[in-house]
Amino acid sequence: MSLNILYDTPLESYKVKDKIVYVKRDDLQGDGVDLPPWGKLAAIEKILNEGGFDKSIPLIQLSIRVSYSGWALSQLGREAGFDIKIAYPNSKNYPQKNVAQWESFGAESVPLRANVNSIVLSWMKKKAQEEGYQYIPYGFDHPIYYEYWKDRVSEYDDYDNLVVCAGTPVTCLGMCQGFPGKNIYLPCTSKEKTVLRKLKKFGLDTDERISVHPSQFEFYDTMDGFEVPFKLNPYWDKKAWRFIVENIDKLEGRTLFWSLGA
Repeated sequence: MSLNILYDTPLESYKVKDKIVYVKRDDLQGDGVDLPPWGKLAAIEKILNEGGFDKSIPLIQLSIRVSYSGWALSQLGREAGFDIKIAYPNSKNYPQKNVAQWESFGAESVPLRANVNSIVLSWMKKKAQEEGYQYIPYGFDHPIYYEYWKDRVSEYDDYDNLVVCAGTPVTCLGMCQGFPGKNIYLPCTSKEKTVLRKLKKFGLDTDERISVHPSQFEFYDTMDGFEVPFKLNPYWDKKAWRFIVENIDKLEGRTLFWSLGA
């Protein structure tokens, strides 16, 4: 089976109050059937093909319960010729349909004792060391991944503002390095200090264009009463869109919202 990634995703526009917000629909990279509706697919494909991983050694990654990483990596990894293992916290609320899905694509499940993400991640790394597995860093924290996003956003030089959700955060860091506009707004679903610490690591903490905005909603709050003009991932992007709605009067000039499907 050949997997089809939509590399040239559409740019759409939506009216928020009396202003137009432009939306890069990278969530349409995947069809939602063979591949998840996720803007990270092309970058993951690039890591698998150019990241220096040995195809003779199994490759493992951690997938939390609302992430698309297990789905994406089981499909893209198989197509690239890897033996894929997906680790996950084996809690009572972890969706078994996710496990069944990536197993149907040929990946092997590696259940780990449930705990906070940082601890489960350390257990996954220990497992990888014991078994001799390679692992892709959590959140795809890889130089090729950052470079991909830096290059991808650099062409959008006719926009003043970039709004993108900061989760892990990893994706937005590459974008921060490449966006040529005036302002970068990072509505975040993780702790503010986590985002700020990562910005500092990359020397971006002194970039006056960048501002971090913690969500007032809990991560697993899907904000069911908040209407959106197109389908948005309720755990990440939907919270970033709410930031736009609430702050549209402060966004001067042309605004670009990057929909990651995350």
